Amino acid sequence: MTTWLETCQQQLLRLEKTSVLADKLITLANKTGVDIPSDLLNRLNIERPRLNRQLDRLHANRFEVAVIGLEKAGKSALLNAWLEQEILPSARERCTFTSTEIWSAQTEQDQALFIQYYSKEEISKLQLQRRDALLGTLSERERKEIQEDFDDTEKHLSKILEFGKQKAGFTQKFIDIGEISEQLQSAVFKNRAQSLAIKRIQLKTVRLRSDRDIIFHDVPGFNSGILMHAEQAIERLKNCDAIIYAKEMKQPSVTGPEKEMLAIADSEDPSVKVSDKVFVVLTQADAMDDQIDFKDTYDKHRSYWPSVPERRMIPVCARAHLVEFGIPSEDTLRRTKSADDKAKMKKLGITDGMAILKDSINYYIDNERAGVLERRCDALVGAIRQIANEVLFKLEPIYGVFDETELHEDDLLGKEFNQWWGREWQRIKKDFDTWYAEVIQGRKEADAAGSEHEELIALRAAYDEKIEAILSNLQTAKPDELKRIYTAGGTISMPDPREGNYKIREELFREIQKKFETELTDQLALALQTLIDQIARKTQTLLWETEEVRKTLLHSDADEALEQARIRNGFQVLFLRFSRGAVEAFIAKPLQARERLLNERSAEIKTLEAFYQGSDKVKREGGLTCYLRHGVWTEPANTDADISRTRAQEKPGAKTPAQEAAPIKKVLEGSEKMLEPANFESVVEEITGDIDALQDYLKNSVFYAAGFITYCNQELERIRNRFKEMEDNDRQWIGIIRTAVKYERNPNIPYSIAHTRRDFRMRREIALELKEVRDTCTNVF
Repeated sequence: MTTWLETCQQQLLRLEKTSVLADKLITLANKTGVDIPSDLLNRLNIERPRLNRQLDRLHANRFEVAVIGLEKAGKSALLNAWLEQEILPSARERCTFTSTEIWSAQTEQDQALFIQYYSKEEISKLQLQRRDALLGTLSERERKEIQEDFDDTEKHLSKILEFGKQKAGFTQKFIDIGEISEQLQSAVFKNRAQSLAIKRIQLKTVRLRSDRDIIFHDVPGFNSGILMHAEQAIERLKNCDAIIYAKEMKQPSVTGPEKEMLAIADSEDPSVKVSDKVFVVLTQADAMDDQIDFKDTYDKHRSYWPSVPERRMIPVCARAHLVEFGIPSEDTLRRTKSADDKAKMKKLGITDGMAILKDSINYYIDNERAGVLERRCDALVGAIRQIANEVLFKLEPIYGVFDETELHEDDLLGKEFNQWWGREWQRIKKDFDTWYAEVIQGRKEADAAGSEHEELIALRAAYDEKIEAILSNLQTAKPDELKRIYTAGGTISMPDPREGNYKIREELFREIQKKFETELTDQLALALQTLIDQIARKTQTLLWETEEVRKTLLHSDADEALEQARIRNGFQVLFLRFSRGAVEAFIAKPLQARERLLNERSAEIKTLEAFYQGSDKVKREGGLTCYLRHGVWTEPANTDADISRTRAQEKPGAKTPAQEAAPIKKVLEGSEKMLEPANFESVVEEITGDIDALQDYLKNSVFYAAGFITYCNQELERIRNRFKEMEDNDRQWIGIIRTAVKYERNPNIPYSIAHTRRDFRMRREIALELKEVRDTCTNVF
């Protein structure tokens, strides 16, 4: 007996071959049009999506179970009992129609809760559908619930939309599943605004079998009266491998909404009936009066499901299971008494049924589902092969088969096309160069000087804003954090200023470096990408909006994201090359400990001075070295009195010039260092001044030293030259345009083939493709 994995591999090989055959049939249908009957095309359009969905499931190697049933049928209580933790809301209050997925996690570290919210547009769509539903025929309960949802949405709309702004949703990791109970309960029904905003909940837990990739879909919505809920439910039913159908034990009948659910599940698999993959779980089984009542009711359920094996029709007492294992919620305890549950089940002669249900599903996973998969794949392969044979029967008498000797005759796109294209390409190149000079380079005339593009001007502004944002939001530079670091390691009453200074700078240096490595370059790359997109759009326009132009120009036939990542990396390398030296110079060491750095990094410091473009003349004419050595901005040739005045101006409340003159003179003579900061406030003052100086040089020196604008212009020139060289050197554009003309893919191209020659070409191509279809059909087993 083959294993499940072996069966998957065998069926995957079959379906991939069948998929190739289906694609060939679709290609033929597009070319031959009316020659294939519409009913045959309709069958192909039905079977192809089914084939795709099954291929996706096989590639993912997941086992997806849809848990269905009417609202309040006990689905959430059933899943809670399966997980042995009352984690999913099952309170008496009505919960919203939220799609809940439970995924198996292989390890405890993989466990997580994820909540996805509706977008603003989806909220508006839901409100419109609720309004439409209220105008239709509804039961009193349905009308009340939909009206309640509509009114509550209007009431809490601003809060609901706030949740919708969380594009990435909410994620919480956990080890014990109880850690997320409060968060989940609050989200689903305690916080009304949040519950109305939730679209999907995904829970990954080791409480499902960790040796299988399993997903349980709690599928609501069939009796909600809201179209979007029903559409979500239908989509999940189409993708399921098995169904857990929660049905109240006391209701041995199948209602209208339930029939709809089962019909949808049945229609997806013509070869696999619902009875082959359904588990009928009779919930709240302990509600029966006695064994006779229980047996009569059970037999009535059996009458609705004669084809379902008895091992897949299971009475379950989910709340009794929760109480038995000591894990019920307060709501469950209010509604159930442990002693009563045990006595009632003993009276009925049943267990809570959870162990039986798990064993039944595990048996299906390990044994029965392989046979179900084989039958499903047999039907898909058979349906596509049948369609292929009927297509061949219709088309082969019409198109016949061409001899191999005719395959190279009648060059439909020969000398005449080449001459036309040669003229067009020269025109396209001239138009492109003129546009590039005017729009990208900003030249008024061909020989005039260019001006910086507005996107590159904006790039400088975005860079400055990002620098300011990073340095103004440093965690280490917050007052409380500075105080904590300063006092760490020493006594609170007498901390060591020098040690505190070093510790603050060490953490500050580490934080700044990390932020610069991870947060800065995306905005720069975005500005450049905008211009690259502009060039790509222009080239596509010049080549008559032919689809393949952009992906060929930008390498996106492989992965355009790789090209964008290369650009981001280029910005990052340029920035870090110069910013690392600046951060080290200003932040790494206190003022009194920079002598070695000044000697070892003198070249980098002079580079920063040389590229400085700020308005302060001192900062680009030797002032940086003086600041790093002495803590003041001044030119080396300045007098002692000048320096004293500078110190007094920069630090309100500083000593008088007369008081400062002597120490500064000693500093400049190199005979004595400036006094170290003696307390926390003076340490913070020194560090704050260094952060301000770092920000100034990052904005007015590193930006220019890194050559961002030059890098952008080089990248744009590379794209420009690539566009022209792809034709001048490699003749790629002529190939793309020739193919588009040959197969009539682009009516915008001003070149046409005579009808008789086109008809000859088409008939020959169809004949060859028919041969391929017959060969492929033979190889599909």
